Amino acid sequence: MNHHFITELNRLRQQLCDQGRVVEQAIRQAIQAFQTGDVALAYCVMDNDAVIDQEEIRIEEECLKTLALYQPVARDLRTVISCIKMNASLERMADFAGHMAERAVHVASLSLDGNQEMFDFSPMEHLVLEQLQDTLKVIETSDACLAYKIIERDDEVDAMRREHRVHARTALASSPAFAEYFIDCIGLARDLERIADLAIDICQQMVYLQTGSIVRHA
Repeated sequence: MNHHFITELNRLRQQLCDQGRVVEQAIRQAIQAFQTGDVALAYCVMDNDAVIDQEEIRIEEECLKTLALYQPVARDLRTVISCIKMNASLERMADFAGHMAERAVHVASLSLDGNQEMFDFSPMEHLVLEQLQDTLKVIETSDACLAYKIIERDDEVDAMRREHRVHARTALASSPAFAEYFIDCIGLARDLERIADLAIDICQQMVYLQTGSIVRHA
């Protein structure tokens, strides 16, 4: 049974890695759609969200089946529970990619004349994508040291979101005619921060898996 259980755990990890790559692509496409006004790409992201949802359900069912069949304890139990939680976090990331895609469609429909101040999300997008890539490595390699490093960088994304929020409020006060655009910018910054937060959740779960220590509120 141990051999079969290890094989099943490896398969679950591979499924998580595959799901992570699909989610990463969705986030990249949503960012690109917002940057370029590519409505077709934005709709593609929204349409693909249903596929990610179905895969999330399938992986969860596989985890529950593993619990029922092998009745793992101690570290093995933590492994399956961690897979369930990381799977849910990946699906939520995809939801925020969908939110960004919706904002991209809305911004593309606005009558922007070029006089309003345009926001540059590139630094924040780059940081979030880098954090996401590292988090996918954590899932693949179970690298608790890398997970700790990602957790320690959480404040950087939070600070960028605060800067964008202050910036948007200032721009809104001086150019109220473009309120809808600025509100979408505030929303986009929040979506990016939530993706980063979910990456942190996955890393904290990996630390728990490897050490048994809960670091969520540390």
